[in-house]
Amino acid sequence: MLQLLAQFVPLAIAGAISPVVLMGALAILDGPRAIRQSVAFSASVIGTTIVLFVAGFLVADLRRDGDTPAWFSGDRAHVVVGVMLIVAGIVLGSIRPNPKRTKEFEAKFLSGTRPLHDFVIAGIALMITNGSTFVVLIAILHEVARADVLAGEETLALGIATFIVVLPATAPLAAALFGGARMRARLDTISQLAMRYGRFVMAALWIAFGVKDVLSVVLA
Repeated sequence: MLQLLAQFVPLAIAGAISPVVLMGALAILDGPRAIRQSVAFSASVIGTTIVLFVAGFLVADLRRDGDTPAWFSGDRAHVVVGVMLIVAGIVLGSIRPNPKRTKEFEAKFLSGTRPLHDFVIAGIALMITNGSTFVVLIAILHEVARADVLAGEETLALGIATFIVVLPATAPLAAALFGGARMRARLDTISQLAMRYGRFVMAALWIAFGVKDVLSVVLA
């Protein structure tokens, strides 16, 4: 189990570094009904992440047939996932964010009084349209599939991964409820750093893990 954690926790942290959800969550806290809207947004992010993990778990057929592992847990899949991480890291590192467009979206989204279901939809939309979500999801599911652990440990691993991946949505809400202005200021600073440097950290982690996965099969 510890070896599995060492494999997927950095990948989950890389997913949490993505500034898209964090900036949206922080912007909602400036809205007219900040707490209720933030709860709706966070709940939709958590729910969507759980659905994606469960759906991926079932579609990939992670369950083993006796002593024969499913394809997704084999060496060929290990190479495919490794190449995916390398390519995604290169692409991500070459993309330049547009803070102006982000601010325009936030201003438009938060203008006026919107019903709570708009924030639920926003959380779902951000998770299913954010490419990094699927890169992290596939990589984590693959690591869980390859690990020689019990079914209960697989569930625990995916639960830990979910907790980490949704932190950009839940941390601002927790800060608003319990942290006060000082914690909110720290999250604003983290958001700015993530916007400026987050993609480079994510790209470096993805490429490093991708190279490791490919070499572990090629050199075996």
